[in-house]
Amino acid sequence: MSFGFQMQFCFPSPGSTRQTRPLSVGYVATGATALLLAFAGIAAQGQRKLSLHEAIQQAQNSPAAHIAQSQVDAVQGQIKQASLRPNPRLYLQSEDLRPWSNNFDFANNTEDYGYVGQLIEMGGKRSNRLQLANANLRRTEADRSLQMQQLAGRVAANYWNAASTARISELLQQDLTAVDAMVSYHKERVESGAMRGVDLLRMQIERDRLLIALEAARREAALARVELARQIGQPLGGDVELTDPIDVLETVPQQDISVVLAQRADVAAAREAVAAAEADLKLQKSLGVPDLDLFGGYKRNLATNTLYSAVQIPLPIGNRNQGEVQRAQANIQIAHAQLQQVTLTVQADITAATEAYTREQEIVQKTLPDMRSHAKDNLAILSDAYKTGGVDLLRYIDAERTEIDVEVNALRTLSEFHQTAVRLQLAYGVQP
Repeated sequence: MSFGFQMQFCFPSPGSTRQTRPLSVGYVATGATALLLAFAGIAAQGQRKLSLHEAIQQAQNSPAAHIAQSQVDAVQGQIKQASLRPNPRLYLQSEDLRPWSNNFDFANNTEDYGYVGQLIEMGGKRSNRLQLANANLRRTEADRSLQMQQLAGRVAANYWNAASTARISELLQQDLTAVDAMVSYHKERVESGAMRGVDLLRMQIERDRLLIALEAARREAALARVELARQIGQPLGGDVELTDPIDVLETVPQQDISVVLAQRADVAAAREAVAAAEADLKLQKSLGVPDLDLFGGYKRNLATNTLYSAVQIPLPIGNRNQGEVQRAQANIQIAHAQLQQVTLTVQADITAATEAYTREQEIVQKTLPDMRSHAKDNLAILSDAYKTGGVDLLRYIDAERTEIDVEVNALRTLSEFHQTAVRLQLAYGVQP
């Protein structure tokens, strides 16, 4: 589906049979316009092209992507820490020191200890810590995948917005060029007495209106490129050309809800949150089991060398970690509820995105071509009528303005269609 356009203007005085000079404005232009297009082609050779796929790839190296990866790296550090065993402890101790006594002999009058203590974790604490850390890693990786999909979605949406606003700006620039040529032509006609001055005034008013619309479109296009650059994570120079054609319609295949639930990153994150909550409960219960603290080493009792050993066991009379166990149990209920809520949200997202995509698809495939065809036919009829004096210039300008408005609306509608396709892909859990 193509949305280019060409305008042919031939303006005799209404009702006059005198031959006049035809004026053709559009993609096929006058010699001066052709020269400008040639220079533009030379400048375009230095332009850098950017497809949607390349824009998404650049965004994957943006600071936002690095933050998401760093969060995964941080949790991997937690796994490493969770796998470590308690360190042994070295004790050096001397008793019965009396340095103020005249007959004090350190070797024969003191009790000296040198022994090592080792904490033995009971109740599977280390295994439970690892299970919790691994569940947190899987949840963080799912969150990272979700963030990457959402980032790609924002890049795609802003890409199509920037592409459409750029095309609208070009369209209005071409229309302004045509109207400038019409104004010059009318000046010649008025100066030669072959046309009324009021027609020239109307064309000048139309030219000023188009200039204002063009400046507004340029501002909108510039802001759209800035937003696209922000999502990509790097500046987007003026020499960068967005190459994906906006008038090529893509089809998003429908997917079964079971497949969607299996591949949606937010559903995976919610599932891992349940697993993490369950692992946390096991860990908190194991923390209520007392650990063994074993000691063994050397003791010198006065002048006698002996061995030393001991066992230290906390007595879980009052504190058995009951509060943390209760908290972990509540978190499991919260995680299950959040998983149910995410599942309902996914179904709602798919319904809304599918409805919007289907509606926009029907518009761009059925309504839009008819609307453009009617606008072109209306312009052609009024153009012929104006040449023969059947209508005045104002009616002709209105028809030409209607066709331009239809083209602008067509580009905006195509942009919205592509954005609904992106939203549907995200609803399916697929990266655009």
